[in-house]
Amino acid sequence: MLVTHITKCGKSRFLVKLESGIEFPLYSSELARYDTEEGSDLSDETLDEIMTQILPSRCIKRAMNLLQKKSFAEKELRNKLAEGGYPGGIIDNAIEYVRSYGYIDDVRYASDYIRYHSSEGRGKGRIRADLFRKGISDDDFEKAWSETFELGLVADSRDAIRELLEKKHYSDDMDIKEKNRIIAFLMRRGFSSDDIFQVIRDY
Repeated sequence: MLVTHITKCGKSRFLVKLESGIEFPLYSSELARYDTEEGSDLSDETLDEIMTQILPSRCIKRAMNLLQKKSFAEKELRNKLAEGGYPGGIIDNAIEYVRSYGYIDDVRYASDYIRYHSSEGRGKGRIRADLFRKGISDDDFEKAWSETFELGLVADSRDAIRELLEKKHYSDDMDIKEKNRIIAFLMRRGFSSDDIFQVIRDY
Protein backbone atom coordinates (compact mmCIF):
# COMPACT_ATOMS: atom_id res chain seq x y z
CA MET A 1 0.00 0.00 0.00
CA LEU A 2 1.67 3.23 -1.20
CA VAL A 3 2.20 6.03 1.34
CA THR A 4 1.34 9.26 -0.52
CA HIS A 5 1.56 11.91 2.22
CA ILE A 6 2.94 12.27 5.75
CA THR A 7 1.94 15.47 7.53
CA LYS A 8 3.03 16.63 10.97
CA CYS A 9 -0.02 17.07 13.22
CA GLY A 10 1.53 17.41 16.67
CA LYS A 11 4.78 17.59 18.56
CA SER A 12 5.75 14.04 17.58
CA ARG A 13 2.64 12.86 15.73
CA PHE A 14 2.18 12.53 11.99
CA LEU A 15 -0.85 11.90 9.80
CA VAL A 16 -0.13 9.16 7.29
CA LYS A 17 -2.20 9.04 4.10
CA LEU A 18 -2.24 6.00 1.83
CA GLU A 19 -2.99 5.78 -1.88
CA SER A 20 -6.32 4.15 -1.03
CA GLY A 21 -7.40 7.27 0.88
CA ILE A 22 -6.98 5.71 4.34
CA GLU A 23 -5.51 8.12 6.92
CA PHE A 24 -4.22 7.43 10.42
CA PRO A 25 -1.89 9.02 13.00
CA LEU A 26 1.48 7.57 13.99
CA TYR A 27 4.27 8.77 16.25
CA SER A 28 7.73 9.48 14.83
CA SER A 29 9.09 6.36 16.55
CA GLU A 30 6.45 4.25 14.78
CA LEU A 31 7.28 5.78 11.41
CA ALA A 32 10.87 4.69 11.99
CA ARG A 33 9.84 1.23 13.24
CA TYR A 34 7.74 0.55 10.14
CA ASP A 35 10.24 2.30 7.83
CA THR A 36 7.43 4.56 6.66
CA GLU A 37 8.02 7.61 4.49
CA GLU A 38 6.35 9.28 1.53
CA GLY A 39 6.60 7.01 -1.49
CA SER A 40 7.25 3.87 0.53
CA ASP A 41 5.07 0.76 0.49
CA LEU A 42 3.22 -0.36 3.61
CA SER A 43 2.66 -4.11 3.72
CA ASP A 44 -0.77 -5.57 4.42
CA GLU A 45 0.63 -7.16 7.60
CA THR A 46 1.92 -3.82 8.88
CA LEU A 47 -1.35 -2.04 8.05
CA ASP A 48 -3.29 -4.78 9.84
CA GLU A 49 -1.09 -4.41 12.92
CA ILE A 50 -1.62 -0.64 12.96
CA MET A 51 -5.38 -0.93 12.49
CA THR A 52 -6.03 -3.76 14.94
CA GLN A 53 -3.39 -3.38 17.63
CA ILE A 54 -2.11 0.19 17.78
CA LEU A 55 -4.92 2.55 16.85
CA PRO A 56 -7.94 1.04 18.69
CA SER A 57 -6.39 1.25 22.16
CA ARG A 58 -4.86 4.65 21.42
CA CYS A 59 -8.20 6.06 20.26
CA ILE A 60 -9.95 4.75 23.38
CA LYS A 61 -7.25 6.32 25.55
CA ARG A 62 -7.69 9.63 23.72
CA ALA A 63 -11.45 9.50 24.25
CA MET A 64 -11.01 8.78 27.95
CA ASN A 65 -8.54 11.64 28.34
CA LEU A 66 -10.96 14.05 26.69
CA LEU A 67 -13.85 12.90 28.89
CA GLN A 68 -11.77 13.39 32.04
CA LYS A 69 -11.56 17.09 31.23
CA LYS A 70 -15.21 17.76 30.29
CA SER A 71 -18.46 16.16 29.21
CA PHE A 72 -19.15 15.64 25.51
CA ALA A 73 -22.16 14.79 23.43
CA GLU A 74 -21.44 11.79 21.20
CA LYS A 75 -21.15 13.90 18.05
CA GLU A 76 -18.73 16.30 19.74
CA LEU A 77 -16.54 13.44 20.89
CA ARG A 78 -16.58 11.87 17.42
CA ASN A 79 -15.48 15.19 15.92
CA LYS A 80 -12.64 15.53 18.42
CA LEU A 81 -11.36 12.04 17.62
CA ALA A 82 -11.69 12.69 13.89
CA GLU A 83 -9.56 15.82 14.33
CA GLY A 84 -6.86 13.49 15.64
CA GLY A 85 -6.87 11.65 12.31
CA TYR A 86 -8.43 8.40 13.51
CA PRO A 87 -10.36 6.40 10.87
CA GLY A 88 -14.14 6.10 11.19
CA GLY A 89 -14.16 2.44 12.19
CA ILE A 90 -11.60 3.04 14.94
CA ILE A 91 -13.70 5.95 16.23
CA ASP A 92 -16.84 3.77 16.22
CA ASN A 93 -15.02 1.24 18.37
CA ALA A 94 -13.87 3.89 20.86
CA ILE A 95 -17.35 5.43 21.07
CA GLU A 96 -18.92 2.03 21.74
CA TYR A 97 -16.36 1.38 24.47
CA VAL A 98 -16.96 4.63 26.38
CA ARG A 99 -20.72 4.33 25.90
CA SER A 100 -20.72 0.79 27.32
CA TYR A 101 -19.28 2.18 30.57
CA GLY A 102 -21.70 5.10 30.69
CA TYR A 103 -19.04 7.71 30.01
CA ILE A 104 -21.18 9.28 27.27
CA ASP A 105 -24.96 9.54 27.34
CA ASP A 106 -26.67 12.16 25.18
CA VAL A 107 -29.83 12.27 27.32
CA ARG A 108 -27.81 12.85 30.48
CA TYR A 109 -25.68 15.44 28.68
CA ALA A 110 -28.81 17.26 27.48
CA SER A 111 -30.37 17.14 30.98
CA ASP A 112 -27.30 18.77 32.52
CA TYR A 113 -27.26 21.40 29.78
CA ILE A 114 -30.98 22.14 30.20
CA ARG A 115 -30.71 22.46 33.96
CA TYR A 116 -27.79 24.87 33.79
CA HIS A 117 -28.90 27.07 30.90
CA SER A 118 -32.59 27.32 31.80
CA SER A 119 -31.45 28.86 35.09
CA GLU A 120 -29.45 31.39 33.04
CA GLY A 121 -32.59 32.67 31.34
CA ARG A 122 -32.61 30.68 28.11
CA GLY A 123 -35.87 29.39 26.75
CA LYS A 124 -36.68 25.92 25.51
CA GLY A 125 -36.33 26.87 21.84
CA ARG A 126 -32.85 28.35 22.29
CA ILE A 127 -31.67 25.40 24.36
CA ARG A 128 -33.05 22.94 21.78
CA ALA A 129 -31.19 24.78 18.98
CA ASP A 130 -27.94 24.86 20.99
CA LEU A 131 -28.13 21.14 21.68
CA PHE A 132 -29.04 20.33 18.09
CA ARG A 133 -25.77 21.97 17.01
CA LYS A 134 -23.98 19.71 19.47
CA GLY A 135 -25.54 16.67 17.83
CA ILE A 136 -28.39 15.97 20.28
CA SER A 137 -31.41 14.48 18.50
CA ASP A 138 -34.94 15.83 19.00
CA ASP A 139 -35.95 12.56 20.69
CA ASP A 140 -33.09 12.76 23.20
CA PHE A 141 -33.80 16.45 23.82
CA GLU A 142 -37.50 15.87 24.51
CA LYS A 143 -36.73 12.95 26.81
CA ALA A 144 -34.17 15.04 28.71
CA TRP A 145 -36.52 18.04 28.90
CA SER A 146 -39.42 15.94 30.20
CA GLU A 147 -37.28 14.21 32.83
CA THR A 148 -35.69 17.47 33.99
CA PHE A 149 -39.03 19.31 34.04
CA GLU A 150 -40.72 16.52 36.05
CA LEU A 151 -37.94 16.75 38.62
CA GLY A 152 -38.58 20.48 38.96
CA LEU A 153 -35.11 21.33 37.69
CA VAL A 154 -36.16 23.50 34.73
CA ALA A 155 -36.62 27.18 35.50
CA ASP A 156 -40.18 28.32 34.81
CA SER A 157 -40.20 30.10 31.42
CA ARG A 158 -42.59 32.84 32.49
CA ASP A 159 -40.67 33.56 35.67
CA ALA A 160 -37.49 33.81 33.60
CA ILE A 161 -39.18 36.20 31.13
CA ARG A 162 -40.47 38.35 34.00
CA GLU A 163 -37.01 38.54 35.50
CA LEU A 164 -35.50 39.59 32.16
CA LEU A 165 -38.19 42.25 31.69
CA GLU A 166 -37.24 43.65 35.09
CA LYS A 167 -33.55 43.70 34.14
CA LYS A 168 -34.42 45.53 30.92
CA HIS A 169 -36.62 48.00 32.91
CA TYR A 170 -39.60 47.20 30.70
CA SER A 171 -42.62 49.45 31.19
CA ASP A 172 -45.92 49.95 29.39
CA ASP A 173 -45.16 53.56 28.51
CA MET A 174 -41.93 52.68 26.69
CA ASP A 175 -41.37 53.71 23.09
CA ILE A 176 -42.71 51.01 20.74
CA LYS A 177 -39.27 50.52 19.15
CA GLU A 178 -37.74 49.85 22.55
CA LYS A 179 -40.55 47.40 23.38
CA ASN A 180 -39.98 45.55 20.12
CA ARG A 181 -36.24 45.44 20.78
CA ILE A 182 -36.86 43.77 24.15
CA ILE A 183 -39.38 41.33 22.65
CA ALA A 184 -36.87 40.41 19.92
CA PHE A 185 -34.25 39.85 22.63
CA LEU A 186 -36.59 37.45 24.46
CA MET A 187 -37.33 35.56 21.27
CA ARG A 188 -33.62 35.17 20.56
CA ARG A 189 -33.35 33.69 24.03
CA GLY A 190 -35.70 30.96 22.83
CA PHE A 191 -38.90 31.84 24.67
CA SER A 192 -42.20 31.22 22.89
CA SER A 193 -44.19 34.22 21.69
CA ASP A 194 -47.22 32.96 23.69
CA ASP A 195 -45.23 33.05 26.94
CA ILE A 196 -43.65 36.41 26.13
CA PHE A 197 -46.91 38.20 25.38
CA GLN A 198 -48.75 36.57 28.28
CA VAL A 199 -46.10 37.79 30.72
CA ILE A 200 -46.11 41.27 29.14
CA ARG A 201 -49.90 41.43 29.52
CA ASP A 202 -49.64 40.40 33.18
CA TYR A 203 -46.61 42.61 33.74
